[in-house]
Amino acid sequence: MDFIVTLEKKIDAVVQHIERLVTKFHRTYLVLIGLFALIGYTFVLLFPALALLSINSLYEALIANGDINWKSVFTWLLTLLLSVQLSYRMFITRPVPAVGFTMPESKIPRVYEVIDQVQSHFKRPVIHRVIISANYELDIVKTPRWMLPVWSSNTLVIGLPLMICLSPEQFEHMLARRIGQYSKQNNMMTNWIYQLNGIWQQYSYIYSKQKSIESLILKLFYTMYSALYKKFSVYAARSDEFNADAYAMEMYSHDVICEMITADAFSRWYLEKRFWPAIEKANLENHDAMTQPYRKLTTVIKNNLKIITPDMLIKLARDEVIERKNRYPSLQQRLERIGHAKPCMNRGAGESAADYYLAASLNGALNLMDKLWYKKLKKKLNKKKIFNKGWMPAFKNG
Repeated sequence: MDFIVTLEKKIDAVVQHIERLVTKFHRTYLVLIGLFALIGYTFVLLFPALALLSINSLYEALIANGDINWKSVFTWLLTLLLSVQLSYRMFITRPVPAVGFTMPESKIPRVYEVIDQVQSHFKRPVIHRVIISANYELDIVKTPRWMLPVWSSNTLVIGLPLMICLSPEQFEHMLARRIGQYSKQNNMMTNWIYQLNGIWQQYSYIYSKQKSIESLILKLFYTMYSALYKKFSVYAARSDEFNADAYAMEMYSHDVICEMITADAFSRWYLEKRFWPAIEKANLENHDAMTQPYRKLTTVIKNNLKIITPDMLIKLARDEVIERKNRYPSLQQRLERIGHAKPCMNRGAGESAADYYLAASLNGALNLMDKLWYKKLKKKLNKKKIFNKGWMPAFKNG
């Protein structure tokens, strides 16, 4: 036990040292990560280039030279066949768009109004699609139109839990920070590194679903590469999150951005540390698969916001521990970057962003998310029944 504690302390010391080096030599770090990012591009172009090289080498081995080296011919022919097969596989494979429920303007006109308002300030990026997801998130997912990640479509992913937890104003500020971040007006390098993290993970996912032999090679590469890229680029991702907060301050005062940052950090903490663990515990103890977590969250979060105090928020900022793989900086770091020493959050139990922006679509969205959650839970409980012989979950119908 003492050995584990000592090892964790040493790892933390090494991580802190790395963070200090990254901060001190930030530009050098970004250049190195940029070069590492180019490996992904190079791999996409590698096999078409090898195919052309193989054709040229075969021509020289069979025609240009007087004597035929059959060993060389066989080697280059095998290289050509493999390169063509891998190139064809990458050519016909298209990255999958972000998963969620597409919401046209007719369903959520107020969200589109805010998007237009923010885009009139930042000019870009163009949002091609808006979806609602089951997670706490607000992000722009870039989906390459083909395997070389140069031209992409942009999907705005809005998590239903985020809209339930935040006020309409806080949601508007969150939307502004994310769109501003992807405008790349002052953060072209960090945002390019930031968005590639999602793209390489997309590649890893789509090849993992394919069964062909050549897909196995692509799967192995992108599985390892995307994991390493995520780990090495985490400091660039945190830097770009700071940039996102700065973009929001172009449109709003630092006081309201302070409140947005606090509300965002509190909501993440509450969902991760309190709400979802309580839901999972209740279902494991009672086998109650009909719990409606998303609908329940609309009530529970309001009750918690009524009792939140400044001292509780200060304690949250002081005690927060950021995991090494987390792309988000700590609450205290984000506040200090905008010139605030303490967190602040004034929202009581008023109208949520989900109430205001989804309006008539909210009830349908809650029902849909709860049904999907129930379906996943049922599958999970059925698996547990298999491993625990004789155990039968008691599903309730009401």
